[in-house]
Amino acid sequence: MKKMGLVLLSIVFILVGLFVMWLAIFGKKKDVNEFSSIPTDIVEFFFMIIYKLFPLLLRRVILFLLGLGMVLAFLYLLTLIFNKDL
Repeated sequence: MKKMGLVLLSIVFILVGLFVMWLAIFGKKKDVNEFSSIPTDIVEFFFMIIYKLFPLLLRRVILFLLGLGMVLAFLYLLTLIFNKDL
Protein backbone atom coordinates (compact mmCIF):
# COMPACT_ATOMS: atom_id res chain seq x y z
CA MET A 1 0.00 0.00 0.00
CA LYS A 2 2.86 2.38 0.79
CA LYS A 3 4.38 1.74 -2.64
CA MET A 4 1.11 2.62 -4.37
CA GLY A 5 0.93 5.89 -2.44
CA LEU A 6 4.44 6.83 -3.59
CA VAL A 7 3.53 6.02 -7.17
CA LEU A 8 0.38 8.15 -7.02
CA LEU A 9 2.27 11.02 -5.35
CA SER A 10 4.96 10.81 -8.03
CA ILE A 11 2.38 10.89 -10.81
CA VAL A 12 0.70 13.95 -9.26
CA PHE A 13 4.01 15.80 -8.99
CA ILE A 14 4.94 14.84 -12.56
CA LEU A 15 1.65 16.33 -13.74
CA VAL A 16 2.29 19.49 -11.70
CA GLY A 17 5.76 19.74 -13.23
CA LEU A 18 4.32 19.37 -16.72
CA PHE A 19 1.79 22.10 -15.94
CA VAL A 20 4.56 24.44 -14.77
CA MET A 21 6.52 23.76 -17.97
CA TRP A 22 3.38 24.37 -20.04
CA LEU A 23 2.80 27.64 -18.19
CA ALA A 24 6.39 28.70 -18.87
CA ILE A 25 6.05 28.08 -22.59
CA PHE A 26 2.43 28.94 -23.41
CA GLY A 27 1.29 31.03 -20.43
CA LYS A 28 0.24 34.64 -20.71
CA LYS A 29 2.51 37.35 -19.34
CA LYS A 30 0.08 38.03 -16.49
CA ASP A 31 0.03 34.35 -15.44
CA VAL A 32 3.83 34.10 -15.44
CA ASN A 33 4.19 37.30 -13.41
CA GLU A 34 1.71 36.10 -10.76
CA PHE A 35 3.09 32.58 -10.39
CA SER A 36 5.02 33.21 -7.16
CA SER A 37 3.39 32.53 -3.80
CA ILE A 38 3.81 33.63 -0.19
CA PRO A 39 7.27 32.56 1.03
CA THR A 40 7.30 30.05 3.88
CA ASP A 41 11.04 29.77 4.46
CA ILE A 42 14.24 31.73 3.79
CA VAL A 43 15.13 29.85 0.57
CA GLU A 44 11.72 30.49 -0.92
CA PHE A 45 11.98 34.14 0.16
CA PHE A 46 15.25 34.61 -1.76
CA PHE A 47 13.84 32.70 -4.74
CA MET A 48 10.82 35.01 -4.79
CA ILE A 49 13.02 38.14 -4.65
CA ILE A 50 15.23 36.89 -7.48
CA TYR A 51 12.16 35.85 -9.47
CA LYS A 52 10.62 39.32 -9.11
CA LEU A 53 13.85 41.01 -10.30
CA PHE A 54 14.27 38.93 -13.48
CA PRO A 55 12.74 39.98 -16.78
CA LEU A 56 9.91 37.91 -18.27
CA LEU A 57 12.11 35.72 -20.49
CA LEU A 58 14.27 34.62 -17.56
CA ARG A 59 11.14 33.99 -15.47
CA ARG A 60 9.90 31.65 -18.17
CA VAL A 61 13.25 29.84 -18.22
CA ILE A 62 13.22 29.51 -14.43
CA LEU A 63 9.66 28.14 -14.47
CA PHE A 64 10.52 25.69 -17.23
CA LEU A 65 13.59 24.44 -15.36
CA LEU A 66 11.57 24.15 -12.15
CA GLY A 67 8.95 22.04 -13.91
CA LEU A 68 11.59 19.94 -15.67
CA GLY A 69 13.36 19.34 -12.36
CA MET A 70 10.12 18.18 -10.75
CA VAL A 71 9.37 15.80 -13.62
CA LEU A 72 12.87 14.33 -13.66
CA ALA A 73 13.07 13.96 -9.88
CA PHE A 74 9.79 12.10 -9.61
CA LEU A 75 10.48 9.98 -12.71
CA TYR A 76 13.71 8.95 -11.00
CA LEU A 77 11.72 8.13 -7.87
CA LEU A 78 9.36 5.99 -9.93
CA THR A 79 12.25 4.10 -11.52
CA LEU A 80 13.69 3.44 -8.07
CA ILE A 81 10.36 2.11 -6.87
CA PHE A 82 9.90 -0.23 -9.82
CA ASN A 83 13.56 -1.38 -9.98
CA LYS A 84 13.35 -2.41 -6.34
CA ASP A 85 10.88 -5.11 -7.30
CA LEU A 86 13.10 -6.62 -10.00
